Amino acid sequence: MIANGVLFFYIAVVAYFVAFFSYLFFVVFKKALLGSAGTAAFALGFGAQTLGLIFRSVSLGTIPVTNTYESLVFYGWVFALGYLVMEALSKGARRPIRIAGTLVALFAAGMIALASSPLYTSSLTPLVPALQGHWLILHVSFTFVGEGFFAVSFASSLLFLIVGRRERKRSGTSSQRAFPAALDRLDRLSYRAVAIGFPFFTLGGLFFGAIWAKHAWGRYWGWDPKETFMLVTWLVYVLYLHVRLRRGWRGRRAAWIAVVGFLLALFTFAGVNYLVQGLHSYK
Repeated sequence: MIANGVLFFYIAVVAYFVAFFSYLFFVVFKKALLGSAGTAAFALGFGAQTLGLIFRSVSLGTIPVTNTYESLVFYGWVFALGYLVMEALSKGARRPIRIAGTLVALFAAGMIALASSPLYTSSLTPLVPALQGHWLILHVSFTFVGEGFFAVSFASSLLFLIVGRRERKRSGTSSQRAFPAALDRLDRLSYRAVAIGFPFFTLGGLFFGAIWAKHAWGRYWGWDPKETFMLVTWLVYVLYLHVRLRRGWRGRRAAWIAVVGFLLALFTFAGVNYLVQGLHSYK
C-alpha cells in the first residue's frame, strides 16, 4: 500500500474531510481557530497525497495518470494545490477563501473517495504506448493544475451566487451595491484564480497537448471529442477574461461564466471519457 501510494491517499481523504468540517464550523461559529485548523488539515492532506503520488510515480516510471483511478486522485491533488496557493496569496482576507475552501476540500476528498470505490482499481497498470513520453507529463500536469485553480474559481463563484441571492432577498433589492464587502472578495477571488489557472490550462491543453498528439498519433489536432470539449472549455474562459477585462463584467454574470467553465472542464475530464468514444478514452 505504500509503494502504490494508496495508504497516503487514505490519509489525505481523512484530512480533507477534517478540513471540510473545520471550515464548515468556521463559517457557522466564526471562530478563527477553526479556520486555521481547517487550513492545517488541508495542508496535511495535500502533503500526504503528494507523497502518495511520488511513490506511485516512482513505481510507474511516469506521472500517475494511466487510468481513471490515478486521474481522479491526481485531479483531487490539483484542487488542493490550487486552493492552498490561493489561500497563501490571500494574506489579509482569508475568510472568503476559507469559506470557498469548504467546497474545495469536499471536492478533493470526493475525488479520492470516488477513486477508492469498487468502481475502480488501485492496481498499477502497464502504460499503453500513447501514454509514454515527457510531453504527456507536461500536457496532463499543466492542464490539471489550471483546472485546480478553476475549481477554486468555481467554488468562489458558486458561493457568490448563493450568498448574493440570499442577500438580495434579505435586503429587498436586486442591486449588489447594498452588500459589497463579502461578495466583492469572492468576486475578486474567482477572477484571480482564473487569471492564474488560465495560462497553465492554455499551455497544457493546447500547446503541450498538440505536441503530445503529434508524437502519439501523428497529428497536432484531430477534433477528438476530448480535444473538442477542451477547446470549448478554453473558449469559455477566454470569454470570462474578455468580458471581465474589456467590458467590466463583474458579479453574477461573470460568476455564471466561471461556473459553466468549470462544469465543462469536469465534463471534459470525466463525462467525455464514458459518454463519447475517442482516443482519450482510457479506463
